[in-house]
Amino acid sequence: MELEFLLIDVFTDQPFGGSRLYLFPDGADVAEQLMQKLAMEMGAGETAFIVPPKSAGLPAAGLRVFTPSGEIPFGGHSVLGATFALDELGRTDGAVVPFTWELEAGRFTVERRLERDRTVYYLTQEPPVFMGQYFHRGKVARTLGLSEEEIAITGLPCEIISTGLPIHIVPLTSLEAMAAINLRRREADAIARDLGFGDLFVFTCDVENPESTVHCRMFAPHFGIPEDAASGAATGALVAYLIKHRLIKCDENVRIVSEQGLEMGRPSRIVAEATVRGGQATNIKVGGACVLVGRGRLNIA
Repeated sequence: MELEFLLIDVFTDQPFGGSRLYLFPDGADVAEQLMQKLAMEMGAGETAFIVPPKSAGLPAAGLRVFTPSGEIPFGGHSVLGATFALDELGRTDGAVVPFTWELEAGRFTVERRLERDRTVYYLTQEPPVFMGQYFHRGKVARTLGLSEEEIAITGLPCEIISTGLPIHIVPLTSLEAMAAINLRRREADAIARDLGFGDLFVFTCDVENPESTVHCRMFAPHFGIPEDAASGAATGALVAYLIKHRLIKCDENVRIVSEQGLEMGRPSRIVAEATVRGGQATNIKVGGACVLVGRGRLNIA
């Protein structure tokens, strides 16, 4: 078996920024066990395979997304990167109409917009589900290698929100606190015993780039990802959090810019939009640019 793959950086307009994605455009005949082996071998946060959709209907394709440690039902930068890959391969007509992807978590649409002379891909996420607050702030602080005060001083809760994938959102007071994070796996395991996962999406409203709204870091050790440079699904959950807790001006339409990956040397720019209804976020869209870094073939005996 010979398999073509593309190496794509997502949520960036420069190579070696954003999140790396290995995308296999012809995954129909790849067995699930081999998909997982390839994800482990490639070593990126996400490796995705385009497969036939299970159901007929709109122009759609199936997508399976793997981390080095297992398959996940939804991956924001995989969906955007896969749409970009279809354009690069000439498998779409480049029209602005949304393209629909079928994942385990459901159907998701991606639209294309021309911004700053580049195509930016926007993924429509599911309506936010507020799954509850996590009241063990001391456990979270110890997991991050910080004092509890760095969280408490914000006056904000640690909260689990899903717009397709459950995200544990943690507020911090400053960029200095963000830079001082030293994730402790044993403590993350303790949170995982409470919640079923120990991954943390940490943010502060203190930013480096004047155009940014928030500065973020994502730690997903239980998915085999020590740190993620850009997190689309998490940013969708974050915009719902920001609106709920009135951390941004809540006009009818809201737009935020998230900076992420700076501590890793892989700067990312993620845009999230939402409509505000009754003080809650609806119609959440998360977008970013993509860059083709490389392509190749694997020979599987």
